[in-house]
Amino acid sequence: MKHPSRSSSRPYAIGLWLLFVLFAIRVAAQPLALAFPDSLPSFESWHSATVPYGALLVSQAAILLAIGWTAWRFTIGDATPHRAIGVPALVLGGVYFALMALRLVLGLTVLGHLRWFASPLPTVFHMVLAASLLLYGRFHFVNGRETRSDR
Repeated sequence: MKHPSRSSSRPYAIGLWLLFVLFAIRVAAQPLALAFPDSLPSFESWHSATVPYGALLVSQAAILLAIGWTAWRFTIGDATPHRAIGVPALVLGGVYFALMALRLVLGLTVLGHLRWFASPLPTVFHMVLAASLLLYGRFHFVNGRETRSDR
């Protein structure tokens, strides 16, 4: 299958780089909150305490590498679209985004007494990750050719 032109992948690359930067800011902000406690939300408010910080940091580094590598491939026009990738990415991204939006609403209302729900910063950044999955899926869905198995 022919690669899309750089011009067709460029808007997606820009979006992925923007989401990469937003998530990188989140990753950097948590330890910076210890150094600048009066300037940033507390260290604890950056995560829901469901995993230890060390494990969280390792997973965040892996996520940044994945988004960065994907954004780079889109930047250089080396992303081959496949509708069969786009559909599940859109579904997964949509469900992920909707669940995090629900978590945010519930945390700001009736479940605000529970830490996992009452942590808006991690929830918003989960929505950033869901948006990157949605953008990735949209590229594949819009630019990928329909195959017999897609019908």
